[in-house]
Formats: sequence, structure tokens, C-alpha cells
Amino acid sequence: MKFRITTFLCFIAFITNAQFKIEGKVIDSISQKPLLGVNIFLSHTTIGINSNDKGEFQLGNLKSGKYELVLSSLNYEDYIIPIQINQKNEPYLIKMKPSANILKEVVVESYDPKGWDKWGDQFRQNFIGATLLARNCNLLNPEVVKFKFNPKTNRLRVFSTAKLVFENKTLGYKIYYLLTKFELDFNTKSFSFKGYPLFEELKPNKSKDINKWNQARSETFKGSIRHFIRSLYANQLEQDGFEIREVKTVYSIEKDRVNVRIRQLQENAGKGDSAIYKLEKDTLDYYIKVNLLNYGDTKVTLNKLIARDSIVFNTNSSMDPTSRSVYFEGMLQVIYLNKKMPYEYTKAVPNFTGNDNLRTDIYLRPNKSISIYQNGTYYSGLDLFTDGYWSWSEKVATMMPSDYILPTK
Repeated sequence: MKFRITTFLCFIAFITNAQFKIEGKVIDSISQKPLLGVNIFLSHTTIGINSNDKGEFQLGNLKSGKYELVLSSLNYEDYIIPIQINQKNEPYLIKMKPSANILKEVVVESYDPKGWDKWGDQFRQNFIGATLLARNCNLLNPEVVKFKFNPKTNRLRVFSTAKLVFENKTLGYKIYYLLTKFELDFNTKSFSFKGYPLFEELKPNKSKDINKWNQARSETFKGSIRHFIRSLYANQLEQDGFEIREVKTVYSIEKDRVNVRIRQLQENAGKGDSAIYKLEKDTLDYYIKVNLLNYGDTKVTLNKLIARDSIVFNTNSSMDPTSRSVYFEGMLQVIYLNKKMPYEYTKAVPNFTGNDNLRTDIYLRPNKSISIYQNGTYYSGLDLFTDGYWSWSEKVATMMPSDYILPTK
């Protein structure tokens, strides 16, 4: 079954090479006592630490920009806060609330005790992935995953009672993933997930492991959604091998109109009327594409390229000067010219034909925009939908930290 994904990447932006730090103290919101061993990290990065016996923490060597600071500890509610890092950062005093353990136990009892047997494959394919990388990306603590299916809404929700821990042997990362949302809608054949990952480098057994990891990371990054967002932000789509085109949805009444128009032009051409040769190339291309649609197909990708500056705008915000705003109506197709669709994708998609370049249809929630950042992350991910290659590929198995830098030649 093919599903459309709502992507989840959170926002982080780097704007200078200057190094900064954040520091603070974590206390119990009721007793006001310091908390030892609280896990503190910046989402989607390799940067994390635990609080000391005084509840204090410090994260250093940070680049200026916007992050999401995540704190988690057993028996306490997760604490997530967006922060802007600059030279004027004051120490944070964070008060963590004890969790309602009794309520959690009641909720856990309502989960499906045979969830893995019923829904495990759906969870793996839609969350971990079905790419080659997914074969070497293992969930080390599956017992914390709980499933709840609602037959009335025909939706599957997945929760976790602790951080998910993955080991990705191909990319060389251990991933600690705080899952806050996973929902699969069988009615619309769509799913969405959101969470906060912390990346940790695996220790290589051999020196050649590092070379293999670097090569796999580079190959995985190229053509990814993070690669595209970085390219879009930097206004270098052409140099990086990306193209954007408009996608039109063609309903039956439009198909009929185009087919009638084509017959008229052909008949008139036979009578010596040269009107068909006076059509604009884009119009003629559109007519041809509509005329060639197979039964049941409703999408036509236009040939004309979409200019980057027609969808990306400066925010002019003093609170968030590093972001750019992306807004467009309808649907666009993103094409990456430097890769072909992998064999695994072609087998997963019904009626797939040809040896196409990587391509994904994207669209926004009505009247919504997203903010993009220099390192390839964006906010709010739940307002951006993808259908095509990224909806299949952008999963935990292909996930990489936002501070990853593609090596230059």
C-alpha cells in the first residue's frame, strides 16, 4: 500500500562560524531540588549531555541560530523548547514536572497487546523504511513501542514509553528518538510522524568502516529533502542538480476539453489552418501530456521550470533573521537529476514505469507556509506534504544529523 507522508523535521539554523554555548540548571518543579542525570540535547544534532548532581548543564561549541532544546528523564514530563542562540544567552532555569505515572499505566493498558504481530510490518515500513539502508537499521528496544488501532476512524497510532534506540550500521549512527507522534490513516493512505532525534557516532571496528560510513552518508544525503532545502535556501538549485516544476491535477471535464480542442486543431490543420503551429509551446506541451494520460491518471507535470524566487521569500523578522519563507499554491514536483529511482522504489510503487530521476510531488497545507533554514531543516514540518520518492525514502533509516556537512570535492 502506498502512503503519503507528512514530514517532521524541526527547525535549526546556523548563520555564522562563531562558537557559542548554552548553560542552565534543571530542577523539580515541585520540590525545587536539582535533578541529576537529565538527558539534554539539541534535536536533530549530535550534541547532547546529562545534567550533573547540581542539576547543571552546558552545551558548547555551538553555532548561532535556532534550535530545539529537548530534556527528558524517567518519571518526568518531556520538556521541549525552541531557543535562539547568540552571544547574549542567559543561563536557563528549567523546571520539569513529574509525570502522571498512574495515568500512563491506564493508557498503556488500552494498547493492543498483539500490536507487533498485527502492525509491526506497517510500522517498520513507514517509520524505519523500506530502502536498502533499512535492512541495517535496527530498533534495539521494540518492547517500548505500543500500538492502538481505532476501527471507527480506520487509523493506527503508535506510542512509545521510552526513547526509541536505533543502530544504523550502514551510516554509522546510533539514534535516540523521542517519538511524539505517529499516525497512519488507512482511509487517505497517508501517515505522519514527528519526533526529536539525537545522533551518536558509532565506534568503528576498522579504519575502513569510517570510509564506508562517509561514502554512505554522502550518497544518502544527495537528493534528500535536507539537500533540497539547503539548495533552495542558498539559491543554487541548478548547481546542485534540482529542478522544480508545476503539477496540475486534470479531472475528466478537463481531459474532455483538451481532447476536443486537439481534434479541432487537427481538423483545421488538415484544411490549411495554421493555428496549431501558433500555439505557445507550453500550451501545446500541456495538450500533449493530457492527451497521453492513462486511464485513472490525473496528474500532469508541466515542462516550464518554477523560479526559486517565486516561492522563497525573506521573512524580514528581527526575531528570526536567518529563516526564509516558502509559500506556493497547488502542487510542485521536485526532480533530482543526478540520481535514478532505486530498484526497491520501483518495485514498491504499482504501475511504475521507466527509469526516472528522483522525483517527489510536494504541497502545503492550505494557506500555510514553511520556514526554511541554511542547514536544510524547516518548520513547520506538519504543513508540508510529500508524495513520491521522499514519502518512501525519508525515514529513520536514511535520517542524518542537521550538522552533517557534505564533503566538497
